[in-house]
Formats: sequence, C-alpha cells, structure tokens
Amino acid sequence: MSLYNQVCFTGKVLLSLIAKIFGPKQWNLSIISKQSGAVLLFVISSLYTLTGTAADLTTNSVSTPSSTANLLFRSNLGSGITLGPLYGYSTYGAWQAINGTDKETGYMWPVSALNANFSGIQLITVDPITPSTIGNYITNEIRSVTGPGGDPGNEIFQQVKMKGVIGTGGSQAPLVINRPWDIGDVNDLYITYWFKYQADLGTQLDNVVPAANWRTHFEFKTGGYANTWTGDYRITISVIKGTDGKLYWVTKGDNVANGPFTPVDYWREENRDVPVPIDKWSKFEVYWHRSNGSDGRYWAAIDGQVIVDHRGPNMGDYNLPITRIFVSNPYSGGRATVDNHITKLQIWDGFPCGSGVPCYNYDTAPPTTPSSLAAKISKYSTATGVSLSWNASVDNVAVAGYNVYRNGTKIAATTSNKYNDVLSGAAKGALYSYTVKAFDAEDNLSASSGAVLVTH
Repeated sequence: MSLYNQVCFTGKVLLSLIAKIFGPKQWNLSIISKQSGAVLLFVISSLYTLTGTAADLTTNSVSTPSSTANLLFRSNLGSGITLGPLYGYSTYGAWQAINGTDKETGYMWPVSALNANFSGIQLITVDPITPSTIGNYITNEIRSVTGPGGDPGNEIFQQVKMKGVIGTGGSQAPLVINRPWDIGDVNDLYITYWFKYQADLGTQLDNVVPAANWRTHFEFKTGGYANTWTGDYRITISVIKGTDGKLYWVTKGDNVANGPFTPVDYWREENRDVPVPIDKWSKFEVYWHRSNGSDGRYWAAIDGQVIVDHRGPNMGDYNLPITRIFVSNPYSGGRATVDNHITKLQIWDGFPCGSGVPCYNYDTAPPTTPSSLAAKISKYSTATGVSLSWNASVDNVAVAGYNVYRNGTKIAATTSNKYNDVLSGAAKGALYSYTVKAFDAEDNLSASSGAVLVTH
C-alpha cells in the first residue's frame, strides 16, 4: 500500500470515529472520505509544525537514552592499571593505591569522582606487622582471569591468610574510597561490580562458634564527628550462615562507624530468597538516596534479584556525610583464608537503568555508530600531531566511551568524542587510517565509524 493510500485509509478511520462521536447528521462521510487523505495530511502537517521537524516523523529515528544518571567512573582493571607499593605503614597495617589509566575504559585511578582523596586497598592486620611480614597476613594482586561471561579480563584478587581467632574479624583488606568530611555528602549513588565468592565459603563460615558465621560484602560509613574521621552511621550488607547451614543476606543500618557511641541498630532486613552465589561470577548493584525522611532509600541486587529495598531515614543522629565507601572486603568472622575477587567496577550518580531497575542483562544493545570523524593535522620536525573529533553516539542507557583505532589496531579508549594522537618514527609520506567505535558500560560495541586518512 502506498504512503498516500495508507494516509487515506487512516483518515477514513479517524473521521469515522469523529462522526460517531458527533452524530451522523453532522457529517457527510461519502464526501469527507474522498478528502480524508488531504484532511489527515493537513492534521499531520499541523502537528508537525507544533512539535518538531521532519526527522521527528521518521520511523527509524534513534531512541533517546532512558537514563538521566551520569557515569562517574568505570574500570575493568585493564591494561595500564597497577597496584602501587605498600606505604603508610602503621603497627597494624598499611595502604596500597591503585594507579594508572584503564585502557579499556579511559578512566584513571585514583578515582577523582566524589572528591575522593584515596581509592585503593587498606590493609588491616590482627597482629603487629613489618614490611617484611605483612605479606604473611594479606596479599593483593591484579591478575588475568576468565571473567564474567567467560570473557578474558583482569581482576583484583585478595587473600586474607592470617585473620586471628575464629569468631573475631581480625585482618581485613577493604577496597575503599575515602573522602574528606568537609566537602558535603554523597546523597545519591549507584555502584556495581562483578564478584566471585570462594568455593568453600559455606565451610569457611561456622554457625556453631559464636560470631563466626558472617562475611562482609559491602558497607559505607559516615565521618566528621567532632571534626574527626569517626562517624555515627553505617550500612552493611553481609552474608550470614544460618542455624540450618544455609547462607543468606542481611542488610543493616546502625551507628557503628568508629564513633564514641553505644551501638544501636536502626533497621535490619534479611533476605533468604535470593541465593548467595558460590564460585561463580555474579553482578552486585547498590544504590542509596540519603534523607532524614521517608524518601530515604537503600537498594541492592544480586544478578538482577533485589536483596533489599529499604525506605526511610538513613542519616543517623548528626547528619554526617559519607566519608568511607568499602566497595568490597575480604572480612569475616570465619576461618582463614578469606578470598576476594572483583572486576568491572562502575560508579553512577543515580540508577542507570531506571529507578529500582536492576541493570543485570538489561543493556544488550550497542550504541549508534560514531559519525563525521575528522582529523586536524599538525606537522612538526620529527612528528605529526593528529587531532581527531567526531559526532557523539547515542545509547539506550548511556555511552561510556570510544575506542580509537589506527590502521585497524586499537590504540586508546577515551571518554570524550575527541582524541589526540602523535605519529613519529615512520617514513615521511606513510598513510594512516583512523576509525572509532562507541561502547557502553556493559561493553556493547558499536559498528565502526567511517575512516579518515592521514599522511605522516
């Protein structure tokens, strides 16, 4: 059916409905039907004039992103990321920064988002240590693994090997983001990453020995009480081994944030329905909105299944800001060793996939293809500078960055729609071809842009 015939048919239907509403005596359908195409075209033209351009009427237009959240940080721990040397030794521990630019995502460690002043691993030991003995208690490394979905990748792997008497926490090694207490709060935040629990977690935890049945998964603490690092509010997510031997989730808000307060539990929620995954990669998601009122929210999910969605006040007694985010932590009351595997970390300023909507398997569509790739050349005596730019892509959630390719080989990832390259060491007159692909936070990759050619 031609476009005109489709319009005429639709016009007849529309006008018939109008006639039914206003009564047949007011309408001569035999006459109007002949003009239905023209009438409907006039209606569409009027709507078009009011609402947009001709491009808005096309059926294959790109959908706008569904998320209003902004991606603040993303790292797959890819090439370019390293663990720094231990430093800041104390009697019971040390610090270890994560450094470098992730060549898979374009983001740099330390994390600059949230005004963080440290992002790395804090090593805390149960016994006094020295630089030569701390490795007997805790080891951390970035290593290559078969990651989520069976794809090759990198992880942070940690082992707490000596942790003290069973039933006590003892040694721990949180991956932590620290921030000053005098720069404001983190009112809305979403964090996700992939993790894997050790195969023997069920036996590592003990439900007979008192306080030996828990392992911490995620937590944050406030700070700034009396202008010190101590705080008055904490939320933790933990794995508990029940009296029936089964593992389950517990999320709790309390005032145990290292402040001088008698411990108080403000709220506690259990989830025995969502399985605790063992020896497999799983996706963890957490979101919070801080408030003194009923609109306060703390939400978390495992592999797309919600384990907690608590509503209500979550500020504590002194309204102190969040200063410590313990992203992941091999910390347990059970037996040593305590292992930790983590990869593919993302931080957003809100729900990426919709309020209360888990992002697990949500985003499978790639971004649109980058367009209008252009190159600006700057000639120097020994090198050629190439400034690339292109039109931004669009994604159903959000575009996370772009891969830049030279002669078909990936040379960089960038979070903007610009990139500067330098050509040197090649023969004068050598020809180079540049292309760009967009990717989203779930590593869905767009088709390649058109190529732009550059002569050295």
